[in-house]
Amino acid sequence: MSLIRSSKFTLQLVAVGALVAVAGVAGAQKPAPHPGGPPVTTRGEAKANEHAAKGQATAEAKRTEAREDKAERAAMKSAKDEPKKVLKGIKLSKAERTSVEGIEKNYSGQLKDLEKQEDAAEKSGKPDATIVSKIDALRTQERAELRAVLTPDQATRFDKNAAAIKP
Repeated sequence: MSLIRSSKFTLQLVAVGALVAVAGVAGAQKPAPHPGGPPVTTRGEAKANEHAAKGQATAEAKRTEAREDKAERAAMKSAKDEPKKVLKGIKLSKAERTSVEGIEKNYSGQLKDLEKQEDAAEKSGKPDATIVSKIDALRTQERAELRAVLTPDQATRFDKNAAAIKP
């Protein structure tokens, strides 16, 4: 009889082991509940997590600000580099060179002032959305003054160089 009891006991152990294994596998397949998970559904309406929505709004605002800052930096760099690009390949006389240097100095100072104004506005929490258009206006004025200093032959080369610059 002890042989039969030991066989029953062995079968019971095997059955319990199988149940534990099946329960472990089934439990592992269920995803753990996540507090910031999908929206809760109530009577067919989805209720969003207000903290997640606030985080998304903040992230979108930061991305928008980063794009604007990138555009401002690109416009400023382009404005600072433009005189060299439009005058490339043009031989200037001493008088023309003096005039060009004066024009460059004038507009360089104006660009620096504009940059300082924008920094101050951003620090105060009121950034100027028209900064890129102001930079472009200065570029246009500087380009016109530089072109006015040149001879007709030089102006032709100047126009070709200006056309090659991306806006």
